[in-house]
Amino acid sequence: AFVAVSPKTDGTALADLKDSFFTKSLFSSTGRFSFYGQPTDVKVKTASVSDNYRLLDVSFATLSQSTNAEIPRKARVAVTIPSGSSQAVMLVASTSAIRWKKGADKKIFAIVDSFKATPAPQTGLKVRAKQDESAV
Repeated sequence: AFVAVSPKTDGTALADLKDSFFTKSLFSSTGRFSFYGQPTDVKVKTASVSDNYRLLDVSFATLSQSTNAEIPRKARVAVTIPSGSSQAVMLVASTSAIRWKKGADKKIFAIVDSFKATPAPQTGLKVRAKQDESAV
């Protein structure tokens, strides 16, 4: 499992964002699943919103380095936009479709269902400007 942050939502509510907003971010050519090529056959199987969290069940295929074959995978994604934030925070848990069928889905559901994202407390500290060494 890993945590990802979306591009800015431009003030759009979580329920009003399209599924493609999240899948484009997660399955882009520079995304976590794109080590040997961009994932293919990306499909959102189910999507629901509850208590300011959105859950997505996704299927997709990634390329294997050794065999150059497509490996079917499944993922569950929990998404929220913490108050005061302009970006969505996503917890992504995935496994191969074979492991999913053998019971890994239960562990993944437990992991994703435990996800909570809250904003960090405000601080009075000031950010120190980093000195630009090339300007000397």
